[in-house]
Amino acid sequence: MSLATRDLVLLHWQLANAQDWAGLGRLLHPEMTYEAPQSRERIRSPPGYVDFFATWPQPWRVEVLRCIADHGSAMTQISFISSAPPMMGLTLFDLKDGLILRVTDYWPDPYEPGPRASKHVERY
Repeated sequence: MSLATRDLVLLHWQLANAQDWAGLGRLLHPEMTYEAPQSRERIRSPPGYVDFFATWPQPWRVEVLRCIADHGSAMTQISFISSAPPMMGLTLFDLKDGLILRVTDYWPDPYEPGPRASKHVERY
């Protein structure tokens, strides 16, 4: 049984906050990609996406402020909470076969990312 788009996206954030990396990985389509246009970062695989979250250099969590979803896509407005001041972001999700195919993060301003422990992050 597949989850409704909204439920799948909210579960994505719930599992990320719980650091349930195996559970998060099960929500991702094998062809999954991630992009953050402002920092020009890209990840091209589910294991890479999970590793990006798992190796973040400081404790963090996401508070979902809003979720808008239709059959095959969703957008969440989030507050990213870490040791730095909270950042507001928009995350777009595209689904395929009931799984997350593409994630695109938009942040308020372009920025240079800090050092990444994950070897899966490409700059473009």
